[in-house]
Amino acid sequence: MSYDIHLEVAVDTGGPEPHLICPADIGNMTANVSGMWHDALGYPLAKLDGRTAGNAAPDLRRAVTDMELHPAIYRAMEPDNGWGSYDGALDYLRRLADACAQHPKATIRISH
Repeated sequence: MSYDIHLEVAVDTGGPEPHLICPADIGNMTANVSGMWHDALGYPLAKLDGRTAGNAAPDLRRAVTDMELHPAIYRAMEPDNGWGSYDGALDYLRRLADACAQHPKATIRISH
């Protein structure tokens, strides 16, 4: 199981349905590190699905800062099977936080 995250924006082009564009594709990351994100955010990462990027940005920045300040805590959570790491989990969360700051009106979409 993994997470695939992107930001999407609906654009009214005059047609019957809005056109969806993707201003940021965060990519795919193993769910084996989801416990790190849960502890850093205070809730499951999947709860960000459907939220606007601007609304989620403060939580994401706080979570990134917490992971940066306490690497030993998060490294201890690395999966024994080697599928995922603190560094990868932090990088993924940082990329999401940066994208949300750059595109505050976009909607976060998460599939897992």
